[in-house]
Amino acid sequence: MSMLRSRSSHRSASMRKFLPATILMCLLVACGPPPEGPAGAEEQAEEPDRRVLVEAAPVQRGDVADYLVTTGTLESEAQADIIPEATGVVTRILVEEGDTVRRGQLLAELSNPSLEAAAERARVELARARREAESARALHARGAISDAELRAAEDALTTAEASFSEAAATSDFTRIESPIDGTVAVRDLRVGELAGQGRAFQIVDLDHLRVIVRLPEKDLDRVRVGQPVVLQGAYDDQPRGQGRVARISPVVDPQTGTVRVTIEVDADTTDLRPGQFVKVRIEVARHEDVLTIPRRALTWIDGEPVAWKVVDATPDEAEDSSDEGAAEEAAGSDDGPGFLAKLLGRTGNEDEADGTDEEPAPPPWPLREAERADLEIGFVDTTSVEVLSGLAEGDLVVTVGNDNLRSGTPLRLPDDPGPEAADAAEGDDGAVTPDDQGAAG
Repeated sequence: MSMLRSRSSHRSASMRKFLPATILMCLLVACGPPPEGPAGAEEQAEEPDRRVLVEAAPVQRGDVADYLVTTGTLESEAQADIIPEATGVVTRILVEEGDTVRRGQLLAELSNPSLEAAAERARVELARARREAESARALHARGAISDAELRAAEDALTTAEASFSEAAATSDFTRIESPIDGTVAVRDLRVGELAGQGRAFQIVDLDHLRVIVRLPEKDLDRVRVGQPVVLQGAYDDQPRGQGRVARISPVVDPQTGTVRVTIEVDADTTDLRPGQFVKVRIEVARHEDVLTIPRRALTWIDGEPVAWKVVDATPDEAEDSSDEGAAEEAAGSDDGPGFLAKLLGRTGNEDEADGTDEEPAPPPWPLREAERADLEIGFVDTTSVEVLSGLAEGDLVVTVGNDNLRSGTPLRLPDDPGPEAADAAEGDDGAVTPDDQGAAG
């Protein structure tokens, strides 16, 4: 009995001796490197495309203008508020808002019985005066009446003719006609209502517009008659029309210290309407054949003008930029050697230490990156910026996507291939053609 107990104790001691070695071997196998070959390659994550998609334009020579900027309200050179000269009930309206009318065209008709009756009375009086004058002339020829009586009859005829002309003209007041060529802007009449107490129509000549602006006295020396003008909407920077400086007042308003300037709008301007509030840009100077960049390429950092150049990057620089991005992602993640691997001294870099890791192949697309260019600028107009220093002709600058760039940021232009193009190329290289199948057969 004692011998059996002794053998059992010896076997248990032997198992306790070899158990740690067995566990250690299993851990080493579990924490080993991933298997090589296709299966291991599929498990490795593909490197993401970290390039920022931007649009760019070259630095080139061009013209840039300097402007005086102010605001004003558009108005028509010819505008008429039509108020009927006589009261009457509206019987007919012949035009509507937006209709084009000519001078003398009938717009509406009124009914006024008093004017119509007065015109009829004047017509009757005129007919009677004509008969009496003819009779007086016949009697005077026979010597039946004196010269004074003849003159009295002729004077009565003249008075009747004047009264008839006045009554006829007054009766025409019931016809509302356009005094100018233009467009009906407002119709304030309705059929059946009594007109004559206020405006009936407003006619505006849309072909001859102007803007009246007031410029400070200090800018008077920079403004000349004939200077070109760009008109923009008050709520955007898009050009809406062109014009020129037509007149400059010869006096300065002592109350405001400003000068009245009249700007004529080109007749082919169709996007602007009378009454519209506009931004007025008067061109006072122009630099020709200078280095320019699109205005969208100009950014401001700490109050200084900056542009972002698109430059070629070397593979090492591109890899460094990619590594920085990868490091930032890795810093916030929990991926890395596990507790057991750390316990066993495995960090995941054993392959690099052994020198078995191969050099990564360069990406199949152009390597580009952002480079900051501090600028000195001159004139700035609606589309272009004059560059005095900081860029050279032919440099490529970012125009879209330049808000959050920094030096070294990898860039991608719209025409550059992406990862999908590289995958397609790899698929084409690995595809088996019918000729290859025949050769294999």
